[in-house]
Amino acid sequence: MIARGVMLMLLFSFASAGAQELTMYDKFEIKENELIWQHIYACPGSADSVRAMVVQMLKSKFYTFNVIRNELGYNGELRHYKVNCKKYGRSYFNTPRIYCDGEWTGKFILEIKDHAYRVTVYALYYESVKPNADYLRTERVIKGRYLDAVTKHKGTVFQKKELHNLSLMSFSLKEEFGLESTVYINKN
Repeated sequence: MIARGVMLMLLFSFASAGAQELTMYDKFEIKENELIWQHIYACPGSADSVRAMVVQMLKSKFYTFNVIRNELGYNGELRHYKVNCKKYGRSYFNTPRIYCDGEWTGKFILEIKDHAYRVTVYALYYESVKPNADYLRTERVIKGRYLDAVTKHKGTVFQKKELHNLSLMSFSLKEEFGLESTVYINKN
């Protein structure tokens, strides 16, 4: 009798877990038909000193364009962003080409507060090459929204097979927008 009750509880918990939709994973979230990545970085100092460090970080990145200052921080665009797969232990053979060879575009919002800043990346698009199935072994360019590449059910739920790749992209964005990745140029 007790075993039957435990079995029913387990069955009910598995059924309810299967019914839940995965709309948030590893700093990525699906909101209003858009894929959004967000991370908060701790940083010592007042908002003015954090702003100075963030400006230096943004200037050192080759992929940040049209950066505009506003009351809360900065808005800008990502262009020609690339994921360094080797840095995270991924190879060409176990990673889709959109990560290995692809270039990314998107937009970002950077909000500055005392002792912290928050980066939000959205509107991510990829451009990569894909081999054709013809005998000449040519390649064709593929483009698309990142949301469409990693979700199912019309962009409402993450595909489970893409969770590992979402983590790769999340680690890459987290490291690239951190102050530790800033390249300082000494003018001596």
